[in-house]
Amino acid sequence: MNSKERIAYLRGLLDFLPREEKESKIYSAIAEALESLALELNEQTKVLERQSEDYDSLAEEMDELHEAVYNLEESIGLVDSDDEDYDGDDMDELGSVTESYISMTCPSCAYSFYYKYEESKGNDRLVCPSCGEEFNRTL
Repeated sequence: MNSKERIAYLRGLLDFLPREEKESKIYSAIAEALESLALELNEQTKVLERQSEDYDSLAEEMDELHEAVYNLEESIGLVDSDDEDYDGDDMDELGSVTESYISMTCPSCAYSFYYKYEESKGNDRLVCPSCGEEFNRTL
């Protein structure tokens, strides 16, 4: 029986046993209920410890992924490797870097791509990287 069932049994003993028989059976039932509660508490503690270990493992994996993403951003030029202020957690810095890219869809082949806005200032024409078609960037 689990703890809930043992406590219900104890309640039944208290309510329905004659006075003479109550004492020994009640003490025995209390001891069994407490033992059952202790075992269940121990099992719950083990489950929480495993969950804590899983969380720690997941946190380590997230840190590794975060570092890998930062290294990737650095390798493709989204962040400056000499920028000591960028710690990877500041979304404003990352946002200001990625805001300079604009999405465009080629009207000829429907290929979607990004281009760096600063590089195309003064030039209203873009070339599709997929089909090579030149088109106006204001489309």
